[in-house]
Amino acid sequence: MLVQQLLLETLEELRNDDFKMLKWYLSLKILDGCKPIAKSRLETASRAETVSRMSESYGEESAVSVTAAILKKMNFNGAAVRLQNTYAEGQPATPSTSSSAVAPPAAAEFAAPAKLSAQHGSVIIAPTVAGGTSGTWNITIHK
Repeated sequence: MLVQQLLLETLEELRNDDFKMLKWYLSLKILDGCKPIAKSRLETASRAETVSRMSESYGEESAVSVTAAILKKMNFNGAAVRLQNTYAEGQPATPSTSSSAVAPPAAAEFAAPAKLSAQHGSVIIAPTVAGGTSGTWNITIHK
């Protein structure tokens, strides 16, 4: 997948207010070696234009790193991890609503049930589920 397409898909998942916040972060120094993009170049930029500006300013790899860092600052950790993983794999991101003809995994590929726990006042961030999104899912939350 083209990096620009991956970045565009990521930005398209943001609500308008979140997209504006991302553009604000792009005007700040986020990572060493990546200069901020001038506010005037981003002010009226669409999502596609923003991706172009990021690619021009940072190059593809750094554009992914900057975007992931900004998403983390905005508390979109899942989106940041998906972006980084998809970029690292070099495969297109497949939305959970897509219906592709993929053979179901063999029984050996299913993971055993996992148990997550946290101490009082702690937070558990749900893991990302890879692979098929169909079937039965049992999620139990105990307080």
